[in-house]
This record gives sequence, structure tokens and C-alpha cells, in this order.
Amino acid sequence: MRVGVFADSARQSRWIVEAFARAASENFAEIALVAVRPRPAPLQVPLLWRAYRRADRAFFGGDSGWDAPGDLNMLVARERRLALGPHTRWRPCVSEARLDVAFALGDVADAELEGVARHGVWRFCFGEDQNTFEPLAGMRESVAGHNVVASGIRIHRGGDKPDRIAHASWSRAFAFSVARGREATFAKASEFVARALRDLHHDGARWLESGTQPAREPVAPRFPGELALIRDISTLGARVARRAAQRAMTLDTWSLAFRFGGESFDGSLEGFHRLEPPKGWFWADPFPIERNGRHYIFFEEQPLGAPKAHISVVEVGRDGSASRPVKVLERAYHLSYPFLVEEGGELYMIPETAQNHTIEVYRCVDFPNEWKLERVLIEGVCAVDATLHREDGRWWMFCNAAAPGEDLNNELHLFSAASLMGEWTPHRRNPVKSDVRSSRPAGALFRRGEALMRPGQICTPLYGAGIALHRVTRLDAEEYREEEESRIVPKAGATLGIHTLNRAGELTVTDAFERRPRF
Repeated sequence: MRVGVFADSARQSRWIVEAFARAASENFAEIALVAVRPRPAPLQVPLLWRAYRRADRAFFGGDSGWDAPGDLNMLVARERRLALGPHTRWRPCVSEARLDVAFALGDVADAELEGVARHGVWRFCFGEDQNTFEPLAGMRESVAGHNVVASGIRIHRGGDKPDRIAHASWSRAFAFSVARGREATFAKASEFVARALRDLHHDGARWLESGTQPAREPVAPRFPGELALIRDISTLGARVARRAAQRAMTLDTWSLAFRFGGESFDGSLEGFHRLEPPKGWFWADPFPIERNGRHYIFFEEQPLGAPKAHISVVEVGRDGSASRPVKVLERAYHLSYPFLVEEGGELYMIPETAQNHTIEVYRCVDFPNEWKLERVLIEGVCAVDATLHREDGRWWMFCNAAAPGEDLNNELHLFSAASLMGEWTPHRRNPVKSDVRSSRPAGALFRRGEALMRPGQICTPLYGAGIALHRVTRLDAEEYREEEESRIVPKAGATLGIHTLNRAGELTVTDAFERRPRF
């Protein structure tokens, strides 16, 4: 795929330059030229907005530097750089490049580029209105208190063909910081160019219809006026103050809940027995199992002040009784989400080991207390909450994965293998879903009648806000598709979140997030 980049300045945000550099590193894409037409006048960013952004980044933006400037010219050799002056006859030069895609950045008109590339004019887009003005990406969502920031690639094909949106994605919006939301959005958007070109290269022109979605009518966004900016910045400042006071006065904690009987779960913990950790400790990610008529729950346990968690187990009874927790697995790195699976008469555990950049499987050698590392299934991947499922004689692994700097809650990846201990290969469409509202696994897949259901975590407006239940409609080597059927969110009361749901026989387990008084 030969790509031409057309911009109003060679200086663009670092994440944009890295997006094209990443695409060019793949064997299916090449940056054929960079063409720059300077805008008549520099973009006038309001002084108040610039001041706020500097303060916001200082307090909340981290040091990833996605907004830092980069140079498009570094993408190509000098002879492939084209200056588009007002009297330049540039179309013959572009025609010689035989472009598949024209990618526009900034103040470059789509209409001016119609016909220069086989598959149209592409742009990054942001927000539910799918605008293409990057300086405002994520601003309105944070000010308005929205939960997510949408992003993707807008494809303009010209003529009577409507625009399409490729790789639509949703990341978390932060109600107290525009910088945090923009950082999460840009880290993910930097992958879009390579992914879209990969799919176009594999599927051909039919992907423009089958692999994309209809776009809304484009809008012309602009910076708000000075009075509106003052109001918006005051709104964000008030939220920061409230959150700071809340953190000073409360402790965030997760606890466990279980019950016997009852098929459905609507988010209410009425009828559940609660397992409360010591003050300040975390108990979360419960996975139940039945052994010889006795019931056990494996879970993540993190002691107060500890830098990492381990896996513990409790035995529970129908009367609500529970044994004291026993630590059963600890490593030099963080462990959580102790997924259990039985195969060939053996019981295995696949805990989250993202901190070690591995996905590991442990075999139980003395139930329930002793586990031995059996094999590292996948190395060199930062992946959380590996969830295995066997379908039509093949093993499938669902997990959320991310490159450095990206949010682990955003993107669902899929791997498969002929056997549990076999060679695990990534799905051709990875990530198969990019949505902070429901991607991350929330427990084992299960059957509801004939339907295969996948629980996913709702990770906005806060991590573990609830569980989205999806019906899997396609699962094979070429595609993965699912449709959300319902959501489980906490009912009225102190519980603010739930993010794991599992069942073993009659035993149902979940976890609960609460903020409790610090003093």
C-alpha cells in the first residue's frame, strides 16, 4: 500500500509521525511521499487554552510526550518531499507516485485531493461528531463529563460515495483532565494507520464497505470563546478539587461476594455472602471451583502497602461460612485474575502476569495449595486477564493487551491454539475490539441456551464500573464478532463497581468496589 501524506505543516504531533513510521515498518505499507502546503496563517490557539494545557499536562499528563512536536520529513528521503506552493503544478508529481491512499493532516481540503489515490482521502477523526480537528480532541468530552472519547479514521472517497469510518475506537475520558484523555486517545490512535492499511492490503477494496462504518456529516469545530474557556476551565478545576478531597478522606477497596443458587445476576448483592478483606487490603478477581462436594474461591489478594498481589484461596459453605485465606501462589511480580481450566484430568491456573510480560500456566500438584509453573504460553506481551475457551476442538484465548504507554483497558486481543500447551498464534484481526466500555475480560465465557456469552468489563467512568454481557456471533480464524445484550451495574448502595463474574455449579461469585472512610 503506497501512502502519500499531505499536510499543512511538516511539524506535527509526535504521535502522528509515529503512526506513519509504524505503518512504514510493516511489509504491506510504504510512505511514498510527504507533501506540505503551509497554511496561510499559523493556527491561532487561544492563550488561555495554551496556559491551561501546560498546567494540565504538568499535573496529570505524564511524560509520554504524545503531544510533543515531530517532523514528517523524517519519514521519507529528500527526493520524496514535495512542497505545494500556490502556483506549483503538483498533480503530475503525485500521479507518478501511484498512491493507494492520500492521508490528509490539518488545513488541507479533501476536495483538492480527490482522485490522487485509488482508495480515497483519509484523516484521523475524534469525538462522536467525527471531526478531524486534532487540537480539540478530547476537550469537549472532558468538560462535559462524558465517559469516553471516540476516535478512528475518516475515509473520503469523493463523488456520490458517502464517507466511511475505519477502526472506530473508544477510550476513557477523564472528567478532571483533558491531557489524560488525549494521551490515552493518541496512544491508541497511533496504531490506526497500520491496522487500516493491513486490512485494506489483505481484503482489497471490498474492505472499504465491509470493514468500515458509515460516517456522520462532517462539522467545522472551532475553539470556544474566551468566556466559554474560562467557564470550562473552572468546571475542570472544581472537579479536581472534589476528587482531591475524596482521595484524602476515603480508601478504595475491593471485596468478594458469593451465593449458592440463582441463575441470573442483576448487580444487586442482596442474598450474597460478603467476604471483606482487612482495612486497606484488596480482594478481587474471584474464580470458583467445586471439588468432591466442597467449594473453593481462588482470588487476587494484595496486602496493604504491598507493591504487588498474590493468589489466595478460601473454602466457602452454603451457610455463608468461609475459611481463612491461604496464599497459594506468589511470584516476584504481580499476580491476579487466577483463571482456572481443566484439561486431561489436570487442573491448571492462568493468572495475570502482565508485569512479567508473559502469559503463564500453572499445574495444580496438591489441591488447593500447591501449584507448579508448567509452561509460558506466550512471551513478550503485556496482556491482562487471559480467559480461555474451547470451541469446535480449538482453544481460544481472550485478553487485553497494549504497547508501552497505552491503556490496558482498551483493546481485546485474541489468540488460538490446537491444544492448551500448543503454539498460540495471534488472530489476524487483532485487536478484535477497541472499546474501553466493554473490551477487557470479566470472567469465563458461558452458555445461555444456545448462545455463547462473553463478560466484558465496563472500565469507564471508573475502572470496574460494571460488566457488559456479549453474545458471540462469530469466532474463527478470519473474524471475531460479538453483540452486547445487557449490562450488569451495581444497584443502589455503597457498591460503586463490579468487574468479575464466574460460576461453578450452584456457586456464583463476584467482586465489589467501594470507597470507605479513611479515618
